[in-house]
Order: sequence, then C-alpha cells, then structure tokens
Amino acid sequence: MNDEAKVGVFVLIGLALFGTAIFLLGDYSFRTYYTLYVEFKDVAGLPDKSVVKLSGVAVGKIKKIYLKDDHVRVQIDVQDGVRIYRDSRFLIGSTSLIGSKFLEIDQGGSASGVIEPGDVVKGSDVLPIDRAMAKAVEEVQGLIRDLRGDGSMTKDLKSILSNLREVTDGLSKVVTTSQPHAEKAMARLDGITEKLDSILAKADTLMIKLNNEEGVAGALVSDKQMKENVAATLNNLKDATASAKDVLGHINGFKTYWNIQTKYEPLAHGSKSDLGVKIYPREGRYYYLGGSNIMNTKDQSRGVSYETPNTIDAHLGWDVKGFEFYGGALRGTGGVGVKYRPFHYDPKWDKVRFLLEASDFSRRRDVRGRFFDEPRYDLGVEFILNRYVAAGMRVNDLREVKRVNYTAHVMFEDKDISYLLGLASLSSVGSKGSSK
Repeated sequence: MNDEAKVGVFVLIGLALFGTAIFLLGDYSFRTYYTLYVEFKDVAGLPDKSVVKLSGVAVGKIKKIYLKDDHVRVQIDVQDGVRIYRDSRFLIGSTSLIGSKFLEIDQGGSASGVIEPGDVVKGSDVLPIDRAMAKAVEEVQGLIRDLRGDGSMTKDLKSILSNLREVTDGLSKVVTTSQPHAEKAMARLDGITEKLDSILAKADTLMIKLNNEEGVAGALVSDKQMKENVAATLNNLKDATASAKDVLGHINGFKTYWNIQTKYEPLAHGSKSDLGVKIYPREGRYYYLGGSNIMNTKDQSRGVSYETPNTIDAHLGWDVKGFEFYGGALRGTGGVGVKYRPFHYDPKWDKVRFLLEASDFSRRRDVRGRFFDEPRYDLGVEFILNRYVAAGMRVNDLREVKRVNYTAHVMFEDKDISYLLGLASLSSVGSKGSSK
C-alpha cells in the first residue's frame, strides 16, 4: 500500500470516529419518538435533556423547557409504542435527597384512554424536597417565636394539659371504683343460675306429687279449687324461673370480636382498611357493624381504584358446620356472602377459608370514567396462620374490572365490650321489670 492509500484510510477512519463522536455527543438516536407537552407552575430545577421515566423505566427525554404565559411548559419526547393513559400523574422526581432530577410518570388506568401525540397535560405541582425542608424549618421557627412571645400560647398549652390530666384522673377513678362491683355482679350470675336450676327441679317434683296426691302436699290439698290454685302458682313460678334463667344465659352468652383487615391493590398502588365489631349474642349467630375501605379522602391516589371509600358494613350472620352465611349492607350496598372452611372438622388442618360475595345488584353508574352495569362478585381465599391472624388474596368485581387484592386479617376477642353488653342487658331487664 502506497503512502497516498495509507493517508486515505487514515482519513476515512478519522471521519468515522468523528461522526460517531458527534452522533453520541449530539444526542442522536435511531429510535423514533412522539412529542408531549407537560405544564407546571414550577419545575424546581429540572434540567434540559434529563430522562423521562414511566413507572421507573426510562421511556424518553426532555427536549425543551420554556415559559408559556404564566406557567412552565416542558416538551418531552416519548418512544413510539409507549402508551401513557390520560389519568397518569406527571411529577418531578429525584434520584436522592440531593441527586439529579427527572420527569416521572405514574401510569394510570387503560379505561381513561391514551394520551395522543401533541397533547398538553397538566403536571402535579409537588413541593420540591429542598423547599419542603425550608418551609418546615420556617414553620418550626414561627412556632418557636410564638412560644417565646407574650407567653399566652405556653399558658394555654399548660391549661389544656392540666385539664386533660384532670379528666384522665376522673376516668381512672370511675373505672377503678366501678370495676370491682361490676365484677362481683357478674361473678354472682353463675350462682344465681345454679339456684334457678334448683328451683325448677323442686317445682317439677312438687307438681308431680301434687297431681298424684302423694305425700304431705297431696294430703293437705284435698280441696279441688285449692289444688288448682296451687298448681297455677307453681306453673307461674316455673315460667318466671325459666325466663330469668334465659335472661341470665343471654348476659353470659355475649362474645365480641374486633375485626381489622388491610387490603393492598397493586393496580391502584394503594391500600385500604376495614374495621368493625363482630358481636355474638348466642352461639352460631352474630351481628357485624363497621367501616369498609377506610382511607383519607384528601390523599391523592397513585393509580386508578374503583372502590368507593369510607362505606358502611352492617350485616347479620350465621355459623353452620364450617359455613358462615351473612347478608345486609356490604360496602354501603345490599349484598350476601358465604365463607367455607373445608377442613373444619379437624382443628389440625383447619387453615383454609374460601369466600364468595355478591352485592350491588342494581348497579348502573360511572366510576372513574368507566360505566358499570353488572352486579359485583368477589372471590377469595384466606390462610389462617393462628387464631388471630390470617392472610390471603381476593379478586374483586369478577364481572367488571377483576382487581386482585392481597389481604391481611386480624381478629381478637374483646371481653371488656362483652362485659359491658352483659351489664347493659341486665340493666334493661331490670328497668322493664321495675316499670311493670
């Protein structure tokens, strides 16, 4: 190869390297993109050319940041084929407390539709971490200034704490004073029940002897009218004794359980809780009252959830040989449900519980941009870890959206509430008796 050829090859290699460097440093790519515009009130130091992430995955880049009227407009390029839904949230993220910033997109739900190329969307104006810290420091300093002022705030706080201590002391004295008497009253119920059983047995024996005209009772009551009067008196005594025993049985039969359940829905990126009280007035039958889907309505959802927050559960239930049937208000609408423990006959293997619910039978309405016209059906399974804790999974709304929820369930007995319900029943019986 002569010198001219060598020079030519060297020039070609140099041009190739130079072109590659320009391609890399000039932010060129063979990928195709479509453009969106995001409007913020403040971009909080978001730099040009920073990355755009969808649910944590890089899907594009920022091309330009400029002022548009009274807000900031961010032009972004998103890779073709990446679909972003209309209820998605656009916010400014950061790799760490002092790390670099980027544009973060929290993906929404497909039911809301897809953002088209060239659309303008609103960004979420979340206060940056540095400004949030500065604002918090400023508020703390303001509180300190108030405390150091004329001293009125400090005096008010002391007065409130003093009143709170007095109220707490008063409640403590009431509980301490009343608890021994109440415990004695409940302890005497067992003795009263035994005496009622004895009275019933003696009354039955006396009736038999009276009808057969045996013994002293039969000999003394020779007059027919007197015999009928004595028999009527004994029957009244038996009825009153049986009624009193039934009332005492109800008082002793109360059992009360707290029911707490947390549900996490991955598609909604959030959790909700249920809290209620389950009251058994007698074996095999219960009443349930509580709240469902409890959450702070001011919190912003990170995903689409079709659950109605802060609703009421109020239903009546029965336990029958491994089955639990219940019906009433489920999440604020009419419904029924059944739970089944297939191994209820063996305590060693009784660790699984299946659930099926049907509710909202006349549903026809829009929820978060989606129209629902089918009843709601839920299906689930729980694994009982011990007598207090269970964990499982359920699929909500099988005919419509089919949302998977992971659940953690805690239930424990509250004997204090049972104790109070027993006393309330006793006092109500006493008031009825005195009114007669």
